[in-house]
Amino acid sequence: MNKQTDLLLEVKALRTHFLMDEGTVKAVEGADFTVRRGQTVGVVGESGCGKSVTAFSILQLVEKPGRIVGGEILWYRQGQAPVDLARLNPRGAEMRAIRGAEIAMIFQEPMVSLSPVHTIGAQISEVILLHQRCTKEEARRLSTEMLGKVGIPHPEQRVDTYPFQLSGGMRQRAMIAMALSCNPSLLIADEPTTALDVTTQAQIMELMLSLQHEFGMAIMLITHNLGVVAETCQQVIVMYLGEIVEQSPVDALFHDPLHPYTEALLRSIPVLGRSKAGKLDPIKGAVPDPYNRPPGCAFHPRCAKAMAGRCEVERPELVYLPDGRTVRCLLYPRAGAKIGEA
Repeated sequence: MNKQTDLLLEVKALRTHFLMDEGTVKAVEGADFTVRRGQTVGVVGESGCGKSVTAFSILQLVEKPGRIVGGEILWYRQGQAPVDLARLNPRGAEMRAIRGAEIAMIFQEPMVSLSPVHTIGAQISEVILLHQRCTKEEARRLSTEMLGKVGIPHPEQRVDTYPFQLSGGMRQRAMIAMALSCNPSLLIADEPTTALDVTTQAQIMELMLSLQHEFGMAIMLITHNLGVVAETCQQVIVMYLGEIVEQSPVDALFHDPLHPYTEALLRSIPVLGRSKAGKLDPIKGAVPDPYNRPPGCAFHPRCAKAMAGRCEVERPELVYLPDGRTVRCLLYPRAGAKIGEA
């Protein structure tokens, strides 16, 4: 597929801030990345790095006192000029038409995201009625079909159940059915297997990938599990303190990581078969307080390759390498430079 025509989402210099009485929290500060049609893109990084806020920004779901203060979120439709989602009114008709129909999201905790006083079928039908021209009877039929597609047994009965009557895995399947009810082009899955047992996690991930193949959609998978990323994703985005520090094909990222933060994340993964006497190699320190971002490179206080006199002063720009990968690090001062070169 042509790389110009298969572009689905392009985020440029996105900045999302929370204007608090105590100060400004720069949750996302200059995020740059792309998602292509039919692609599965993993978004990884420690807690507090801005992954979920980035997803909420794309859908214009950032609540006050948060707001998008800069950048572009370009949404590409086939044969049409791109739409900058960052410029749309979050409550406007155009954004509401895109949210749920063209871009859908699975949230971390379905018990919190689903209404406890409405049945599963009623909540899925509401989405269908909002974005499609059909009767309530047709919406109910489509809801039942979607519940069947996501593997919920006896969907004609389950359509009338409430979220609290379902197990965690069944609630997550219902969330997936709701997200896919209007055949979106992009599905954002924010930690879709949180609080589920390992077997159910594997079933949910397998379900999402099979439905992706059926619907032809792209998936933006936000997760801490690098094993899931290695198995399911084609591209990986690494975030640190609101910035994209690296975007790379999955094989290249695991075999030849560019950014010191990516290297540190990979070193911290437990390895099957390693001696019990061997210790994990955790990343030193913690993600800095977003109220007080470090000057220069945000990662330099924890970086083993930090260059004195530079990393604490200069804020690195995103470098585009000849192989298509991007990295934000002063070790790469020009396109194609190797680590250690001037």
